[in-house]
Amino acid sequence: MKSPDLHEHLQGFALYLSDQLRDLIRIVRHPGDSDEAKASLALFIAAAAALGLVFFTDRADMTSATLVLCGFACFIAGLFLLTFHRGGTVAPDIAGRLTPGCRIGLARITADLGVDGDAVILPEGESIIQFNTSGAGRIPAGAVDTSLVLHEGSVGVAIPPPALLLWHHLREEYGLTTPEGIEGSLSAFREVVTVACELAETVTTSIEGDDLVLEITGYHLFGECMITRAESPKCCTMFPCAVCGLIGVILADATRSAWSYDQIVLSPESRTITITLRQYEQGI
Repeated sequence: MKSPDLHEHLQGFALYLSDQLRDLIRIVRHPGDSDEAKASLALFIAAAAALGLVFFTDRADMTSATLVLCGFACFIAGLFLLTFHRGGTVAPDIAGRLTPGCRIGLARITADLGVDGDAVILPEGESIIQFNTSGAGRIPAGAVDTSLVLHEGSVGVAIPPPALLLWHHLREEYGLTTPEGIEGSLSAFREVVTVACELAETVTTSIEGDDLVLEITGYHLFGECMITRAESPKCCTMFPCAVCGLIGVILADATRSAWSYDQIVLSPESRTITITLRQYEQGI
């Protein structure tokens, strides 16, 4: 029988420690309503204060020794509280199964109605809407008052983008503002996904001709993507999830123009999502 590879065991252990450390950092940075997390944060602050006082006073006496012991005790106590605290976080495998069904259902209904166009995100007054065209149809001119649009030369479905609620929340609670142009929009999206929401390890962006290409690497809810893709790759471009669709909403708000999703490609090995979108040219 083949013995287990030591390198594989060490790699798995390193990944486990990395995940645990990331969870601890997230809990400390976003304690929310958790008393344990707030207590841990207070203990860490007390430990830093005690050890900092010893460092700056540079006294070698019993008081300094007591402060050192208290500092280490506070640090260890805070670490124990965080280690055994589950908090209000949702497991990624559970979170990834909460919304795909809604998007798959929408894709099935619109396909049955003959609407198969990729999502176009466009500004509508003070808000943002998503429009999916039928065949070679165009997005409608003027205001859109109904979900099912049946105008001459413009047949399709208009809905609020799945990312709209997340966009509003980021503006109200995290201070997201309207960026300056395309570069500002790409920078804002990177900060939201990797720093504010901590949903991925890295986000890289590039402009290739008329296309904007974004790579979200190490996406923590990648299981949701695989479930949706198993139904049909078209689901992703017709109804982008809140994360993939967020860049379209940010761009539409910043440029006051429409943006179309051309392609969304998945790389399971690195949990990478590659999004390609371009400015919609047919007029609003």
